[in-house]
Amino acid sequence: MTAYAVVTLNVTNPDMMARYREAAGPAMEKHGVTALHVSPAPKQIEGDGPVPQIIVLLTFPSCEAAEAWNTDPEIADVRAMRQNAGESNIFLL
Repeated sequence: MTAYAVVTLNVTNPDMMARYREAAGPAMEKHGVTALHVSPAPKQIEGDGPVPQIIVLLTFPSCEAAEAWNTDPEIADVRAMRQNAGESNIFLL
């Protein structure tokens, strides 16, 4: 069953984020991940909590594929790039 993930990002290191963007494609492809939407300037329509700089909606073939993508030791360097680019949160739906 298809799984979805919402990724929120607040970039503090733009150079590292640029490196991550270059490396993320092959890492995502390996696990069948598709970026459905990338919002570089999300608009908050309800609530008053902090708004992240970027929100990404991802799809995965399954929850297991999402968890494998998030824990795959072969792409740990790519994951570290994202984490070192700023604050990120990933919510599996």
